[in-house]
Amino acid sequence: MPAKKKPSLAQSAALMGIIILVSKVLGLVRDILTASAYGTETVVAKAYATASKLPITIFDFVLGGVVTASFIPVYNSIAVKKGKKDALSFCQSYVNLILLVTAGITVIGVIFAPSLVRLIAPELSEDVLREAEPLTRLMFPMVIFVGLAFSFVGFLQSEGEYNIPALISLVSNLIMVAYLVFLKDRFGVTGLSAAMLIGWAAQAAVQIPAVLKRGFRPKITAPLSTPEIGRALWNALPILIATWTTPVCNLINTRFASGIAEGSAIPALDYANRLYILIVGLFSFVATNLIFPHLARAAASGDREESHRLTKTSLKVLVFIIAPIAAGVFVLAEPFVRLIYENGNFTASGTALTAEALRFYAVGMLFAACGEVLVKALFAAEKMKLPMIAALVSILANLAVVLSGKTLLGESFGVGVIASAGAAAAACSMILNLVFACRQNLVSFAPADVFDCLKSLLSALAMGIAVRFAALRTAGMGKLTGFAVPVLAGVLVYAVLTLVFRSEEAAGLIRAVCRSRGNAPEKGEKP
Repeated sequence: MPAKKKPSLAQSAALMGIIILVSKVLGLVRDILTASAYGTETVVAKAYATASKLPITIFDFVLGGVVTASFIPVYNSIAVKKGKKDALSFCQSYVNLILLVTAGITVIGVIFAPSLVRLIAPELSEDVLREAEPLTRLMFPMVIFVGLAFSFVGFLQSEGEYNIPALISLVSNLIMVAYLVFLKDRFGVTGLSAAMLIGWAAQAAVQIPAVLKRGFRPKITAPLSTPEIGRALWNALPILIATWTTPVCNLINTRFASGIAEGSAIPALDYANRLYILIVGLFSFVATNLIFPHLARAAASGDREESHRLTKTSLKVLVFIIAPIAAGVFVLAEPFVRLIYENGNFTASGTALTAEALRFYAVGMLFAACGEVLVKALFAAEKMKLPMIAALVSILANLAVVLSGKTLLGESFGVGVIASAGAAAAACSMILNLVFACRQNLVSFAPADVFDCLKSLLSALAMGIAVRFAALRTAGMGKLTGFAVPVLAGVLVYAVLTLVFRSEEAAGLIRAVCRSRGNAPEKGEKP
């Protein structure tokens, strides 16, 4: 009986994209239901937004991307050089270490919840702070499940399994949507917090069958002081600091947001950020999570040419896809937010506040997506200190923008400045990591590659102008019409310009889709 053919990279990307798209749509449904139930101005909305942000922010600050980023290069290096048995032994020790650290974080978080809430949102009213404290305590144990879930993600991706890790968000979103549809009136925001905790537990649990199938067995007595664990820990600190950009900037920005619109800026920024992540995450998640193990294996085997190809191709495709989306979101931020969120307790004032944030978040979309690829390329080559430097500079850029905005604008200081600070941080991080990756010979660009990116950017700019023109003509129409007509106009303009410029990225995506459906031969082509 012939062996089952292993899926190509294009097939894996296509299936991952579908799974993540469904998950993101479900996440959007979750956010729409949450927004309708609580809005941005109620006490429970502010309390839940603050409390749900805190455990994940603390996790990101203490562990963050370390869980997968320090695991994958070491695991793949051991697997290539010593074999799977030794790699599995390392995995057992690593999981035990993550569980030990996350349990410690959880205990500290539960004990000091009141102080932590006041630390990140000092300008919230006492009513909101009192409401947020028990919610924070309830949700803090999800840190343990986050650590376990991402440990399993690193293992499965290293073993060539991408679809199960891609499913985990879908499972947790489904649990929260079910709660919001059937139980929210009975248990309120406390039940929603419990549903989030259960959702994260499910993210870890749903991976267990696949993890066991690939040879992992939990072993409580697995040693924590091995050379391999030491190597992972040696890489951990620079990786941790390199992933601090988002959590540190979130802490800074939440503190400033707590004084805007009586704290309503916190949920508004949260809703805008969710739309931002929905768009950027769909494509950057597929790119980075798919290529990271391949980059790690290429680095372990010394295949520099493959590293170059994967990184450069991912960057060019992301520019082609994200640039027009960012332009469209910038122009259509308000009708987009109105269409998605404005219902029930989410009022027109919430729409205006959220749209202002989303418009400036859009500026950083392309930088964030491409930056993720560059960071993974540097991590795969175990050049951990360079992304760390980029992260520190980007945090300073975020702080500088917020402080200067607060000083110069005074009472006019708003969520737009805070969101633009996030965009500035993403831009600084991406530019520095690009310079580092080029200097380390991890990626290089021929003049034709630069020209391809410029064509995508110019096409996106022209598309944005067309979308703006269409939006002005449809102003005052219904929510759906006022959004859909400009979007269709933008898609048409970008498609025409893609044909005029003979975009290589578009042709490559079409070939990849054809291969994934079995309509084009793969012979002589790399995945």
